[in-house]
Amino acid sequence: MLDITSIVVGPLWVNSYLVWDRATGDGILVDPGDEGERLIETIRSSGVKIKSIIITHGHFDHIKDAGYVSSALKAPVLAHKDEVPLIEHVAEQAVMFGLPPVKPPRIAGYLNDGDVVSVSSYSFEVHSTPGHSPGSITLYSRSEGVAFVGDLIFHESVGRTDLPGGDDDTLLASIRRHILSLPDSTKLLAGHGEPTTVAHERAYNPFLAEMYRDEAR
Repeated sequence: MLDITSIVVGPLWVNSYLVWDRATGDGILVDPGDEGERLIETIRSSGVKIKSIIITHGHFDHIKDAGYVSSALKAPVLAHKDEVPLIEHVAEQAVMFGLPPVKPPRIAGYLNDGDVVSVSSYSFEVHSTPGHSPGSITLYSRSEGVAFVGDLIFHESVGRTDLPGGDDDTLLASIRRHILSLPDSTKLLAGHGEPTTVAHERAYNPFLAEMYRDEAR
């Protein structure tokens, strides 16, 4: 059985996800944005063996404690190559928000569009979904009907595009291609806020309604 636990961390309430196979104890950690000690304690008390740490995108609130957790658990940090410049300037990002500088994690490997991240016998497809940032990714499991979408799309909202590397048209194109193409029942687990589904966002997300209007013109 695949277990997915959301652990809300940091002042911006980031959803850090612990994803693991109960049968083997192997797992991954998605976006360890803050409260590294609590994340490590939760992982160790659960008996999970973290095989890799996945970064959906390189904004400081999602990666602040990635390096610390990686070192403590001896798990490599993986991200899209296009996100590396953003990750390397994470200290400046934090300062821009009035917070202390953040040390960037060492990226041990790159995740490309079409790659597969495995959690024992479960697999997650890597989709390149830029727009919120140049190297944002989505992890999608067909068998489990769940997608980790980072800050691409939220419950009745979408990711901001006013930060460096963000772009409205690119973000909506990513949503159209990689989110709205999924089965309506697919659960979307975002970087902030509550879970939602493709069907709900198709029907109620005002930003997508605007996109549909633009396409109809």
